[in-house]
Amino acid sequence: MGFDACGIAEATALTDDELHLRPWLAEGCHADMGYMAEHVDMRYDPRMLLPGARSVISVLLGYKPSQRMEGKAKIAQYAYGQDYHERVKGMLFQLIAAIRKEYPDFETKPCVDTVPISDRAWAVRAGLGWRGRNTLLVNPELGSYCYIGELVTTYSSDQYDIPMENGCGNCHRCVEACPNSCLVPLENGDYWNDARRCASYHTIENRAETLPDEVRLSGYAFGCDCCQLVCPYNIKAATRYQLSDSDKDRLEQLADADEATFKKATRHMALNRIKYAQWKRNISF
Repeated sequence: MGFDACGIAEATALTDDELHLRPWLAEGCHADMGYMAEHVDMRYDPRMLLPGARSVISVLLGYKPSQRMEGKAKIAQYAYGQDYHERVKGMLFQLIAAIRKEYPDFETKPCVDTVPISDRAWAVRAGLGWRGRNTLLVNPELGSYCYIGELVTTYSSDQYDIPMENGCGNCHRCVEACPNSCLVPLENGDYWNDARRCASYHTIENRAETLPDEVRLSGYAFGCDCCQLVCPYNIKAATRYQLSDSDKDRLEQLADADEATFKKATRHMALNRIKYAQWKRNISF
C-alpha cells in the first residue's frame, strides 16, 4: 500500500507506563484541550473502541521533506503536503480492501488521529519504534518524521511483534533545543510535553486573540519542529516527500495571503486546522 513500516500488537489495555495519559491530565498539561480528557478509558483499551478487538495493526508513513521552508511564517514539516488524515486513511482503506480479498469477514476500525486511541503507544507496542525524549515515536529509519495509523481488528495474530529498546541513549538534544522548555523530565526517566509551554499547542490549539508573552514561536506560524530538527535519527532519515521549489514558494507566500487565498490554498492541508485569524496572530506575534 506504500507504508514504510507495519507491526501488530495484542489489543489488551495499555498501562500508565506506556501511555502516561492519566498522570499527564492530572498535572493539567493538556492546557485547554478538553477533548484529551474525554474517553480516557477508551484511549487505554481499544476493545472499548471495537468490541471483540484482539489485535492492533500499526503502520508508519514517513514524511521527511526534501527541503524546508524559510521566511517569517514557517509551517511544521508534517503539514507541508496533503492533509495526512486524508492520505493515511485512504491508504488504510486500500489495505482493508486487500486484506478482505483473503479474509472476507475481516472486521476492523481504521484510525488516523481522529478517534480516541493513542497512535504512538500502539506503534511502540507493535515494535515500530520507541517513545523519544521529545515524547514522539522515534523509528530507527524514519526518525520521528512519520505519520501513524492503525487498524483495530477482531482478528488475532499467531505472533505479535516485540517492542524495541529505547535508542535515545544519553542524547538530550531535543530537550535542549525546545525554546520553551516544554519537555519535562519525570522521576522514571521519561519525559512528557507540557502543552501550556509548547509552541505547537499555542499556534494550533490556542484560540485566544493573543498568546502569552513568554512563549517563543521561533518563526513558526503553525506547529513547531525545534525538537525534531536536532534529533540524530531525523538528521540521517531518508527523504520521503519531495517538496518542489514551486510548492515551497507557495507555502512561503501564505504569510502575505488574504483570507480567501489562505482558505483555498489550505483546503486539503493539515493547515486548515486553524482559522485565518489564528494564522495572522501567529505571524504577528
